Amino acid sequence: MFKVSIGIPRALLYYDFLPHVDTFFKALGVEVIISPPTTKKIIEKGNQLSIDEACLPVKVCMGHLAYFEDTKVDGVFLPRVISIEKNKFICPKFLGLPDYAKGALKGKINIFSPDIKISSLKEFTDSLTYFSKELSIPKKNVITALKEVNKSYGRYKDKLTSGTNLIDFIDKKNSPKKDLKIALLGHGYNIYDKGINLDIFDKMTECAEVKTIEMYTEKELAMGRQELPKPLFWTYGEKILAAALYSLKYSDVDGIVVVTAFGCGPDSFITELIGQAQRNYTKTPLMTLTLDEHSAEAGLVTRLEAFTDLLTLRRKKLWA
Repeated sequence: MFKVSIGIPRALLYYDFLPHVDTFFKALGVEVIISPPTTKKIIEKGNQLSIDEACLPVKVCMGHLAYFEDTKVDGVFLPRVISIEKNKFICPKFLGLPDYAKGALKGKINIFSPDIKISSLKEFTDSLTYFSKELSIPKKNVITALKEVNKSYGRYKDKLTSGTNLIDFIDKKNSPKKDLKIALLGHGYNIYDKGINLDIFDKMTECAEVKTIEMYTEKELAMGRQELPKPLFWTYGEKILAAALYSLKYSDVDGIVVVTAFGCGPDSFITELIGQAQRNYTKTPLMTLTLDEHSAEAGLVTRLEAFTDLLTLRRKKLWA
């Protein structure tokens, strides 16, 4: 029987760390309650709670946090993720989000926001231990739970690099192989949240085998980083750019689709650098999709169909 329940908003880094967060809390005997998939109602609520300058993913996160106002969870887990690699950082909006959320929601829900630095094992462990004290969980239990996370992470990476996408990993199924292969690159919340991207992932998997960032091996990403004039200090931005550069140089896919959210500062630089690389040394087709709360499904479908038709025709000519 669970003594404590924790809410997890289905937004932002949920799509990158769900398997690990879920494993961690269950190993501690904590009940995990995840907010429902993104809907128009959640987006509208997030808009009401957010400032105009916030990007769509942050607005969506605010909507998911508001969902827990009507639940009986003991608290919501919204960590302040500072870094997951040494000398690299996450978007500054992520750093300020816990404080902003506490103010916007006016104390209606209890938000747990430990500082997270995964780049430092000691700081990471200490931070989670301090947070767990609020739930009356002893440190030894936290250490045991982290060991379980390490085990599950190994299985997770093996699955993804072997060709299983993140959604299939969570659903425990495998996607059928297709002749056409497309790299679908972007932050996890832009790629996998159907409420944000109008179901772009499933639409693409109907006509092509999709390769997402999680499916690039560490070797492939390292080869992509070699094309950079200097390292970037945004962890996810650099990863997106490295994946794109690898695919552009080594042509492991028929085409590349980059998905970004309107108003994202780091992504505005990343997409420009990808575009420059594509123009400079490759003929691999590239398309950029920019999402906001006003995106229309009809326009998105038309662009995707035109792009996949182009790739199919190009593939036939290359193999003729």
